[in-house]
Amino acid sequence: MATPAPVNVAFIGAGSICRARHIPGLLKIPGVKIAAVSNRSRQSGEAVAREFNIPNVEDDWHALLDRRDIDAIFIGTWPYMHREISVAALAAGKHVFCQARMAMDLADARRMLDAARARPELVNMICPPPTRMPFEPWVRRVIREGQLGTITCVELVSVGAANTNPNAVHWRERREMSGNQVMAMGIYAETLNAWVGPYDSLSAVTSIPLPVKRDAQGLAVEIKVPQVVTITGRLANGANAVELHTGLACDRGTPTDRLTIWGTSGTIRYCFGETIDFARAGEELRPADVPGGERRGWLVEEDFISAVRAVREGKAWAVSPDFAEGLGYMTKVEAVHASASTGRAVKLSDL
Repeated sequence: MATPAPVNVAFIGAGSICRARHIPGLLKIPGVKIAAVSNRSRQSGEAVAREFNIPNVEDDWHALLDRRDIDAIFIGTWPYMHREISVAALAAGKHVFCQARMAMDLADARRMLDAARARPELVNMICPPPTRMPFEPWVRRVIREGQLGTITCVELVSVGAANTNPNAVHWRERREMSGNQVMAMGIYAETLNAWVGPYDSLSAVTSIPLPVKRDAQGLAVEIKVPQVVTITGRLANGANAVELHTGLACDRGTPTDRLTIWGTSGTIRYCFGETIDFARAGEELRPADVPGGERRGWLVEEDFISAVRAVREGKAWAVSPDFAEGLGYMTKVEAVHASASTGRAVKLSDL
């Protein structure tokens, strides 16, 4: 078998998920080289370079876009940088992988998609959430084959304790860093879009029960990212939907991430990352019999590099999610904020 042509990758922002998943995943792929890294500080960039034997550290990420030996940019920054780097990297002729979530808001997402559509020969991909793994092929087939019948109702519950500490402020709680992203709402918006389709319209209520917290230095920080979100609405397929997201579950019993899809012929209940149950009409829910061939693990880096190599060979490429899919869930996120701020239902096609 011929050795695949090398693909040189550079990282702009190499935080925890990049070090835990993306960099090790890329290094396992034959012919892939991580050529450079640019982090928030020279010191942190050099630490990543030492850990993974990366030969070059750049103080200014713009310098990476001028390098002709770099084929692709992995963006591992917080969302506040995603639009700027993505647009610049695509304009410079680089394939782009963007760490989730896609962008600060819908306007940023639209600019990213416009930049991608201007360069259709370049791969654009957003990191998919683990919530879509490992059962997505099975779920989509069951729905596609009509085993659930007509989907009538969808319930999503995402309950955790990430926001309960009044003396800790995560970057995800800072609107200037995360924009309109709220807890795991965007992650699950993407999952819902991929499995049951987008909302047609929705109503949302948000609240911030802990409006002031203290950071690591003991300074008071005003929290502007919602800590509790409830959503009701109708999906484009006609089904009703209801969601609860909260990061303020202080007990040890209720934290859960669960999706239930009810249809006229069957039901799926998925406890994300744990179990998936299925029942036909009249049956009890029980663990689903998911064939090994319909289980898909973490292949994020392989999918991206395969798409880059397909482009080189003049073949069609496809990844999921790309920027177009990202725009879909960013529209839902925008609708949630618009509805919560106005107290009215929002039709997503109006945004």
